[in-house]
Amino acid sequence: MPDKHEPDPRFIEKLEWQLSGELRRRNRSGAPERRGVRMLKIVALVAVSIGLGAGAMGASHQFQESWRKELLETRLAVQLEIAQHRVEAYQETVEQVREEVQQGLRESRDLEQEELQVAQAQSIADFMELTLEEIRESGREPLGEVSSPLVGGRDFASERILMQMRVARLNLDALLKVVERTRSDTASGMADDIDMEGWDLTTRDAELKLAGMAKRLEVRQAYLASEITAVEAELKYLEVEAQNRVVLLDQQRQYYQSEVDRFTELAEAGLRLPSYATRMGTWVAEIEARSRLAEAELGIIQRELEQRASSR
Repeated sequence: MPDKHEPDPRFIEKLEWQLSGELRRRNRSGAPERRGVRMLKIVALVAVSIGLGAGAMGASHQFQESWRKELLETRLAVQLEIAQHRVEAYQETVEQVREEVQQGLRESRDLEQEELQVAQAQSIADFMELTLEEIRESGREPLGEVSSPLVGGRDFASERILMQMRVARLNLDALLKVVERTRSDTASGMADDIDMEGWDLTTRDAELKLAGMAKRLEVRQAYLASEITAVEAELKYLEVEAQNRVVLLDQQRQYYQSEVDRFTELAEAGLRLPSYATRMGTWVAEIEARSRLAEAELGIIQRELEQRASSR
């Protein structure tokens, strides 16, 4: 019989699980985007995948009253209807743009962008429909963790990850097309090397996000197969996220440092104000601080995983 003054092991396990989930949510980080139209386009392009990721991490408390569940279901049902109408509207626009391309009034890249919007809108509608199904089946909001339980024998968590991967792949494919065009423009002198560097950095970010989602699915399957505990599942995914942050932040630091050097040279030549280089120098310092944090977090997580593995 356990000592009443000692903490219940089940309580510790649950607390650690909650803390690991909170740590993952709290430690999302990113570098400041380069100002200008090009980076704004990048942000717009990846917004949908980020939105879906955030949606999966919503509140996970149980509904205490039936009216709360009914209220959320009603809201989601209306949002789903709106999303489905948006898909139909985008599809109609695609047909119009396709005709305009055939008539020589628009470029093929315009059609590609419209088709991407349809695919993204459809993914959002599918995601809402999946969420609504899970709420109706479970009577609670989706947990969104890699260690979330099955609901009526159905693995909603894995389905959600696969949807996120689909959107991430769409965004990455679109970025790769832009990169290829920019590389061609750079070779012909129509674009600067610095533009190419910016797109390459954004592409690597998208690749890391997609790889992280694939790893999340792998960890999920290991948990369902009882190969790892709930806490280990969360820790393993935290490890992947920390590793990806370390890599990405180092790439961002190199990119923005090159921007600092470039603007410093321009300022010395009287072509730019010194404040531009100073501002980007501040960004580099912030990235370096985030990088140190990511490395520290990675060390803590890996040490905990090693301790758990050795204690088996």
